[in-house]
Amino acid sequence: MSFELYHIDIKGRTSGQFKTKCPKCSDKRTNKTDKSLSVDVTNQVWHCHYCGWSGSLNERKEDIKYQLPVWKNETNLPDAVLKYFEGRRISAETLLKMNITSQVEYMPQIEKKVSVICFNYFFGGKLVNVKYRDAAKNFKLHKGAELILYNLDSVIAAEDVWITEGEMDALSLIEAGIYNVVSVPNGANENTQYLDRYMELFDSVKRVHLCVDNDTKGRELRETLADRFGKERCDYVVFQGYKDANEYLIAEGKIKLREAAHNFTEFPLLGVFTIKDIQDDIYDLYQNGLPEGVDTGMNGFDRLLKFHKGYLTTITGIPGHGKSDFLDHILIKLNTRHGWKGAFYSPENRPTQLHFSKLARKITMRPWYGEHRMNESELQSAMFFLDETVYFIKPENDFTLDSILSHVKLLRNRKGIDYFVIDAWNKLEHQHSESETKYIGQSLDKLVNFCERNNVHCFLVAHPTKIRKDNGFYEVPNLYDIAGSANFFNKTDNGITVYRDMRNDIVEVHVQKVKFSHWGEIGMQKFNYDKTTGLYLETL
Repeated sequence: MSFELYHIDIKGRTSGQFKTKCPKCSDKRTNKTDKSLSVDVTNQVWHCHYCGWSGSLNERKEDIKYQLPVWKNETNLPDAVLKYFEGRRISAETLLKMNITSQVEYMPQIEKKVSVICFNYFFGGKLVNVKYRDAAKNFKLHKGAELILYNLDSVIAAEDVWITEGEMDALSLIEAGIYNVVSVPNGANENTQYLDRYMELFDSVKRVHLCVDNDTKGRELRETLADRFGKERCDYVVFQGYKDANEYLIAEGKIKLREAAHNFTEFPLLGVFTIKDIQDDIYDLYQNGLPEGVDTGMNGFDRLLKFHKGYLTTITGIPGHGKSDFLDHILIKLNTRHGWKGAFYSPENRPTQLHFSKLARKITMRPWYGEHRMNESELQSAMFFLDETVYFIKPENDFTLDSILSHVKLLRNRKGIDYFVIDAWNKLEHQHSESETKYIGQSLDKLVNFCERNNVHCFLVAHPTKIRKDNGFYEVPNLYDIAGSANFFNKTDNGITVYRDMRNDIVEVHVQKVKFSHWGEIGMQKFNYDKTTGLYLETL
C-alpha cells in the first residue's frame, strides 16, 4: 500500500529486490520502457539510476543516510576519453579542473560492465554524487547518493550564476571562461526537489542565467527554474541556430560562446509582451496541442475538470456538506499521482493535528479510530509522506491576504510548491475602506495575478450566505451565492460546489465553471462518502 502512494508497482511482492519503470521520469524519456528504478521491498527503499529519485517508507527525508561515493582521484584519462572530449572541444585542462574521471561500471540499461566517464559532483570539497555515462549515452547516478546540482560550490559568493541542462554544457561554459556555472542533475525534469536544501546558497545571487536546451522540454525546465528562483532575477540565453552550449562551442568556438552566454533575454514584463516573447509557446501549442492539466484518477470527475498551475479554483457549499473534506481528497490525489506539493492556510481545520488525521485517513484508506484503524507503521508512512509534500501557514503578525501570499511566495521559492489553499475566505483578516464588492474584486484580481506570476494553483474555499430551501431541503448553492460579491463567479477560473443530498446521503460535486473547454465541462458527479476513511467513491 505504501509503495502505491509513490506509484511504485511492486507487483504483489512482499520481499526482495527488482527493477521497474520510474514513475517520476519514465513518461518524460525517449526510452519509456527502460526499467531504471531499483526497488528493495525488504528494506522499503528505492533509487532511480536515471533521474536520481530516491526514497524510503521508513525515514524522513532529512534522516536518510545518503551513500557517499569513494573519491579515487585517478585523473589519468584513457586516450579514448580524451579524444571524445576533444571532439566536443573540451580541453584536458578543463577536465582536470572539474575532476572528470573514468572507470569500469555496471550500467543497468545494457546489463553489463563497461568503461564510463564519471562526472563527479562535489559540494564543500567532498564528493557527494557521480553521474556515469557510457559510449552509448546511457546514464546513471551513484546508488543512494544525494541529488544535487553539478559544480554547486561555484554558487558560493557568486553574484551571477549560469544554469545548464547537462554537465557537458556546464563544461562548455567553463571552457569559455565562465566558472560560476551549475548543471541540473536530471536533465529536463520538472522535479526540482534537489534545490530545496540548497536554495539559501542562492540568496546572494543577483542574476540567474538559464542556459537550457532550446526545445519543448528545455523551455519547460526554463519556466520551472524561473518559477523557483523568481523571474524578477532570472533571464535566459538562447544559442541561436544551436540546441545547447556544447553545440555552439563545437561550431563557433569558446570566444563566441562566451559572448553568446552574455547575450541575455529578459522574461516578458508582467502585463506587457509581444508575439516574439511567446513565439516558442505558440510553436509548442501548434505542435503539441493544448495542455489538458492534471487529473485526479477519478474518471467521472476528471471528465468535468482537470487542474493546471497558474489558476484559481473556488470551492463553495453549505456548511457541513464536506467542501473542505472533498478538497483534501482532490489534493491527496494530485499529490500521489503527480507529486504536487502544497501549502494550507486552513483555520477551518484547526488544530493541525486534527487536519493531519483527516489527510492520513485518505492516504492509508483506514480509519483513525475504531475497528480496522491504521496501525503505527501506516501512521508513520503517512507522516513521512506528508512531511515532504505539505506545509501549513500560520503567520505571526497578521492574517491578511498579503501576508498569506508572502508566505506562499517564500514556499514556492524554497520548496517548489505547486498549489496553496485558503480555507476559508472569511477566515482572512479583511481590511478595506471601500465597498465590500470592490474590495473582493480587487482581492480576487490579486490572487489571479499572483497565481499566474508564480505558476501556482490556488484553491479558495468560500461560504455561501444565500441558502434557499425547496420542500424543506436546501437547494444547491452556486458561486453567485457566496457571501459578499458575484465576483466570486466572475473572477475565478474554475468553480465547484459540494452538496450532500440528505435524502440519500449522496455527495454531489457540481462543476459550475471551467476556464477552458479542454480542461473539462460544466456538470455534476455523484459520490458515496465513507465516513470512516474520508474517501469519496464515484457512483455509476
